Amino acid sequence: MKNWKSILLFVLIIFISIKYFALTIEYQDNDFVFEGFILGFYLILFLILVALVVNIEIKKYKVLRDLKVFKLTTISFLLIIAAIGTHLFFSVRDLSNVNLEAGKDLDFNFIHLELRDDGTYKFTNGSGLGNSYFRGDYSRNDSIILIDTVNSDKLLKSNRLAIRNN
Repeated sequence: MKNWKSILLFVLIIFISIKYFALTIEYQDNDFVFEGFILGFYLILFLILVALVVNIEIKKYKVLRDLKVFKLTTISFLLIIAAIGTHLFFSVRDLSNVNLEAGKDLDFNFIHLELRDDGTYKFTNGSGLGNSYFRGDYSRNDSIILIDTVNSDKLLKSNRLAIRNN
């Protein structure tokens, strides 16, 4: 009957971790004004539960002197490493140098297009409450740029862009 605390903590840690990873992945393509508060809430909740787990398992270890009691602690630290890896993966995605950028400010909203050295683009559709990011590939022939508009949220009317001098 004493094991119910560990099972409950395990279920809560897994649930919070899944929710945190799902929101982290979702917010890579959609910013939201309060995303930092939401992710911070889940992170603090996760860390509180991990602190409880470590406390319980240290008490068990003092009695049993068996390293097998640190199962939940090990799982928790593996989840922390996975979260750090996920953030590193997403931060490296937009590190390529920008060749050309263009944008239009529409008062409360804006659009922004970045063409990168590695043949990818990042299209931003933004407002005061958040941004949506669309990524894809492009090719350039002289002054014509051909963009795959599958990911552009139908904001671009054509997949061909022309570069003109003002």
